[in-house]
Amino acid sequence: MEKENKYYCPDCGTEMLAVYEKPALNLTCPNCGCKLATTKWETIDLDETIYEIETLSIKNPSLDQIKIFAKLTGNNFVVSKDLIKKGYSVFKGHAKNLKNTAKILDAHSFKYKIIPDYPYEIR
Repeated sequence: MEKENKYYCPDCGTEMLAVYEKPALNLTCPNCGCKLATTKWETIDLDETIYEIETLSIKNPSLDQIKIFAKLTGNNFVVSKDLIKKGYSVFKGHAKNLKNTAKILDAHSFKYKIIPDYPYEIR
C-alpha cells in the first residue's frame, strides 16, 4: 500500500485536509480556509504496458463457464467450448482495464495467466 503524504498549508503551516476524487486531489486548510487542487494519478493509471489474459485449458467446462466465456469473447457456444478446452486469450489491453475481466474469470473458476506479470492486486 502506498503511504500517503501529508500536505501543509502554504499560508499558515497547518496540516491540510485532503479529499481524493480520481484524479483530483483537493486540499483545504481547516485553520485559514486556504484551498488547493492538483491531480494525483495512481501507478496503474499511468501504466502503458499491454497485458494479456490467457485462460488455461479446461477438459470439461461447465455450462456456466461456456456461457460466460462466450460473452467475454463474442463467440458462439460451440466455438467457446472448443476454445476453453484449448486455452485462449480473452483480454489484451492496459492494466486498469484488465481487472474486470480477471474478476469475472475468478468468479467462474477459470485458471489463467497474465502476460507479462501483473504487478497490481486483482481484488
